[in-house]
Formats: sequence, C-alpha cells, structure tokens
Amino acid sequence: MNLVRKTNTYYLIFLAFLFPVMIAVDYYFIQYLVNSEVEEILLHERERIDFHLDKEGVLPSSNYLLQSTPIDKGAVGPEKFKDTLIYEAYADKQLPYRTYTFTSSIDAQPVKITLRHVLLEIHELIWLLFITTSFIILLLVIGLYFINREIYKWAWNPFFKNLSKLKQYNVTQKESIHLNTSNISEFEELNEVITTLMDQVKKDFQNLKEFNENISHEIQTPLAIIRNKVVLLLESKNLDKKELARVEAVYQETNKLSKIGKALTLISRIENQEFRRLDRVDVQAIIGNILDNMQEIINFKNLNVATELHPVTIECDHILADILLTNLIKNAVQHNKEGGSINMLLDEDKFEITNTGEVSEVATEKLFHRFQRGSSTKDSLGLGLAINQKICDIYGFRLAYDRNKEIHMFSLFFKG
Repeated sequence: MNLVRKTNTYYLIFLAFLFPVMIAVDYYFIQYLVNSEVEEILLHERERIDFHLDKEGVLPSSNYLLQSTPIDKGAVGPEKFKDTLIYEAYADKQLPYRTYTFTSSIDAQPVKITLRHVLLEIHELIWLLFITTSFIILLLVIGLYFINREIYKWAWNPFFKNLSKLKQYNVTQKESIHLNTSNISEFEELNEVITTLMDQVKKDFQNLKEFNENISHEIQTPLAIIRNKVVLLLESKNLDKKELARVEAVYQETNKLSKIGKALTLISRIENQEFRRLDRVDVQAIIGNILDNMQEIINFKNLNVATELHPVTIECDHILADILLTNLIKNAVQHNKEGGSINMLLDEDKFEITNTGEVSEVATEKLFHRFQRGSSTKDSLGLGLAINQKICDIYGFRLAYDRNKEIHMFSLFFKG
C-alpha cells in the first residue's frame, strides 16, 4: 500500500468512527437548543400568568395552558419540564408536547398549573437540521478526501519521480544520478543525503572492483611461477618418494588456490551485475558441447549417460549459461562413482540431471552456500553451486536439489 492510499485510509477509518459521534452530538445539540427555546417560551408564559394572578387574581386566557389543579398547601411540588404525548381529536392521533409544571396560587389557594407547547413542527425542524448538517459534513469529508489526494499527488510528485530514478539507477553506470528539485525542505534534504550516499557507494564499488581485479591478476602471476617451479621439481630425479609426494601436494594446492581465486572473482563480478547482456541461448546445444568436452572423463569413470534433450531457448548471458550448465554436469560427473549413471532431461520448463554418488551428509539448504561440499572429493572447491545460485538469482531461475540415499537430483527451473 502506497503512502497516499495508506494516509487516506487512516483518515477514512478515523472519520468512520468520528462521523457517528459527530452526528449524535449534532442531533442532541440541536434538540437541546430547540428544547431550550421551547422552555424559554413556557417560562415567559408563566411570568405572564403570575403577573395576571397577582394583579387580577384570576387565570388569564392562554394558548399554552393544559390544566390547572387545586392542591393542598403542603403538597407543593418541584417545577419540571417533561416531554409527553397528548391525544388531539382534530388530528386523530397523539402529538408530542413539551410540558412545564409549576405551582402558583389563586386567592390564597395553591394551584398546580401545567403549560404545554407542541413539538411537532420543532421535531421536523430538528430532523431537517440534522439531515442538512449531516449532508454538509458528508460533503466536507468527501471533498477533503479528494482535495487531500490531489495535494498529496502534487506535493509528493518530486519524491515519486526521484524514486523512479533510483529504481532504474545502476552503480555500474558512469553517469551520476540527478534528482528532481523540490520546494519542500524535507525532500531537498533527503535528495542531498541520497546523492551523497550514492556517490560514496559508487566510489566504494569502483574501489572494490579495482581491488578484486588487481588482486586476481597479481595472484595469478606468482601462482603460475610457483606451478612452473613445482613442475621442474617433479621432473627432477633427485627426489625420493616422500619429497615427491610433498611436491605433488604443493602443486595440487597451488592449482586449487588458482581456481578459488578465479571462482571468487567470478562470483564478485556476478554480484556486481557485470553480466547484463541478454542472449538467445540454445540450451540443447550447450549441453551437447559440454558432454563432448567431458567425454574422456565419462569414459574413464565408465559412466552410463542417458539423455532426453528437447530444443529449448532461454534469455541470459551466453557465458553465464555455459558456466551454469557446466557446473551442473561437471558436478554429476565429478561426484559420481565408478560405473555409475547420469540421466538428463531437458524441456521447456526445466533441466533435470540425476546421478549416482556417495551419500551426502550436508544439509540440503546449505548446499548452495560457499565452500560447502556435497562429497569428500578433494578436487571440489565448494563454489560451483554457489556460482550457480548467483546466476539463477540474476535471471529469475530456480535451482532445486533432492536426494534419496545414493541418488542425487538437481533441477534447474527456467521460469522460477
């Protein structure tokens, strides 16, 4: 939910609770005002009656008089206003009245006098005022909602434009990001902070990229020299068996270190989104080329390879597609047992490869982490599947692994 909609939703929820309260308060306030006006009329009529009683000693004629009843001298009651219904023959129904009861005296005789005032028209007035006020409040709420929405669109327009630019920005691009200016001080302050952060991120990215490139290049040179020296030692006839084994171990570890450096550099380049090209990749052709290149090791391990490959084309960088499929097939060959089997299935939705091998003790969810090995093979670096996972993250592919004792299955889903 975006900010404008969320803010307006909270306003509407607040008004939804407030509106009934406002309506009830409005209704009772209008009723109070009307009743006060009626009571004022009845009190004024009482003053007129008291005046005539004091002066003339008789009740004057009054349109508000309901009844007058003599009472005992000790039975004087309190004055009170009350709403009641009185039957009117001309209307043939009971009508609402507001009554006022008080005590006075006629020739020293206490009298209870009740005045009345019809409320029929006043009730209609109350409802008319109530409906009119409610309608005005409703119009104000609706008007404020749409006005608020337009104000938000106008005020937040620079923010949304800058947000769109930030979504499209890539740290690898050479051009600096230019944010739209705003006359709102908070947005301008946010623009300054974002620009500063983006410049720092870009600078750090360039420094890290140069560092990775330099260290990768500089390490390979001494490693190549070490390998050459070790080869010369291996060709020497002056080494005994123990010394020869130690030199071979150094040679293997040197090769492994070189592979680790190249693999980590590749992961870094993938994470930095340096492979942004989209090619139309023929998956069937790539798998066929990989199998041809690995035919010698397949024959050496006497592996039985069964394939069912249908023509499939995907969009991704051709180099990364080759690395992705090579790692999967190489993993099935390298971790297979002597005389084992490999089954491959390729269709529009997925590439599935199943192979025999050792029982793995690594947790399935950790297999795609760096330096996690699925078997005890010494040549395994534990980086191939981590590289595959990074490639899948870029293009929205999904890589799944399942096993059943000595049977291992990797599934590469092209549509996530």
